[in-house]
Amino acid sequence: MSKFHSDVYAYMDSKSAEYAPFDTTRAKRIYTKLKDIIHITSCNIHIIGTNGKGSTGRFIAQSIWECGFSVLHFTSPHLFSFNERFYKNGLIISNDELNKAHRFLQQFDFIHESSYFEYATFLALVIGLDCEYLVMETGIGGEHDSTSVIDYDISVFTKIGIDHTDMLGSSLSEIASTKLKAAQGRVFSHFQEDIVLDLFNTLVGSVCYLKHSDLKRAKILRYANKYNLPLFLIENLALASLVLDSLGLHILRHRLDLRGRFEILQRNLIVDVGHNEMAAKSALYEAKRFYNKRFTLIYNSYKDKDIYSILNIFKDSIDKVMIFPLAHERIVDSNVLVGILHELNIDYVLLEENENLDWLGKVLIESKKENLVTCNNYLVFGSFSLAEKFIGWYLSLSRD
Repeated sequence: MSKFHSDVYAYMDSKSAEYAPFDTTRAKRIYTKLKDIIHITSCNIHIIGTNGKGSTGRFIAQSIWECGFSVLHFTSPHLFSFNERFYKNGLIISNDELNKAHRFLQQFDFIHESSYFEYATFLALVIGLDCEYLVMETGIGGEHDSTSVIDYDISVFTKIGIDHTDMLGSSLSEIASTKLKAAQGRVFSHFQEDIVLDLFNTLVGSVCYLKHSDLKRAKILRYANKYNLPLFLIENLALASLVLDSLGLHILRHRLDLRGRFEILQRNLIVDVGHNEMAAKSALYEAKRFYNKRFTLIYNSYKDKDIYSILNIFKDSIDKVMIFPLAHERIVDSNVLVGILHELNIDYVLLEENENLDWLGKVLIESKKENLVTCNNYLVFGSFSLAEKFIGWYLSLSRD
């Protein structure tokens, strides 16, 4: 008899606290047993890549729902609550529905072997059993990712770049090879580096590639102008549109329902989730276009990221870096971050010192009332942990 854990949140907390070494066979081994119990009949779409997976998948899922079909979008990580990873029929799923799927899985002893992300994947498969479409986003990998255990009708590759080198390989070629081996069904691809395109020809075969002319299609331009999309979201929408065209579906009409993607909290304050050089370059391009002058970068980072390279990208376009306080075991030590800023000769402020955080809050509140031409502009850029804490802190200012 399985040891039953009644609450999904407590169970996932226990999973996140344990260390489960990456095992390329574990998810497949568990799913082999699970697939005899659940029967997936949906049209399945796999979102694979380095950057832009969340927005590309959400563009597709929202469009499918607006076209009248049931759909689950599984994405990660989350900003505020674990249930954000499961977007079903236009809404984040309820705690009741999440716990129902959790209770179903808890019947089986073999399920407890799964890691945090693997268990989240199996939850998604159960939650999506009554859906006509599944849109499943990989975690960090490709062929060995737990989302790769099921069969896919369509594979969508977003931009592939350097990230998670400790698990995927030290070079773009190695990382791309791991991701491309997950290709199944009809394959669609974002713009890619030449070395990645060469690998597509070797490992994948027939591919529908995004073209620059696709960004200028009338329906893409109408939507982009309506919601003032940054370029990277226009590209992701155009890629999603190629997939939707193949399914005979139209693109969404409503605003993208996904937080932290160049999100304008107020006219001089933008939050963008990103943790690698590719994301930093996209964020910088949009911030320079939006503000048309220098700005302040509000930043913090996990210690395993290439902090020097990311900050070096922003260096010539910012007045200073404000280090936002985060309490997380993965966050870089502030002394290390300060050392990098010194090395790059970038001015900085530690927001937790000398009541600087309270000062920033007052400045942001006042800037809502003032002539924005005279106000400083801010870009919050970094991990999901930074976006979560900053947005939560910012919303608390509005309530005070």
